[in-house]
Amino acid sequence: MPTENKLTLKMRRAEHVNQAIRIIGDHGRRFFFSQASGRYASMVVDQRGKIWFVDDYSGKRIFTHETAWGGRWRGFSHGGTLRRMVEEFRDYIRTGDPLSPFYLGPERSFDESNIWGYDAEGMRAVREQAGALPVFRQPEQVAA
Repeated sequence: MPTENKLTLKMRRAEHVNQAIRIIGDHGRRFFFSQASGRYASMVVDQRGKIWFVDDYSGKRIFTHETAWGGRWRGFSHGGTLRRMVEEFRDYIRTGDPLSPFYLGPERSFDESNIWGYDAEGMRAVREQAGALPVFRQPEQVAA
């Protein structure tokens, strides 16, 4: 059985990430979705295997890898928490190592809210739907 090449695997993982981005954009405060432009953010793998983030608001393609000339992401319309999530998405696409489900709206320690500010129902939907994708580590199945 022939093995798939690395580029094909990266593109498949990028599609999983894009599904997660759409789920996040469909609930709560609708991160990664711009109502003004009517588009979702996305992750793209170019023919060299480099991973790009296409911003939902600015529409700009942003290079997500470390560079020698600084780490500014021109055109990125979100804050540091979502930038970190995009970096984790990039690493998943690159390596195939799934993310912790903790990244889906981390809970605050002092109350029952989450740092994204999503309502409880929206956050539950995101965690259930996106958490089921291969992007996130799945809980160990208990043998019956």
